[in-house]
Amino acid sequence: MPKSICRALRALFPLQAVPVSTLPTQAEARALGAMLASAGKRAVIYPMQGGYRVSEVAA
Repeated sequence: MPKSICRALRALFPLQAVPVSTLPTQAEARALGAMLASAGKRAVIYPMQGGYRVSEVAA
């Protein structure tokens, strides 16, 4: 599939991120993200006002 079609599909159907936890420090958020990754899941860390949110990416 051409790259432009892939980009168009991602724009129409973005990946879903399910919040797992909000942690106060980046180190804790990275540790939780590493645990999710070692379990075979994809994790995203978002900075927020009250800390860092760790979300699991559901394709």
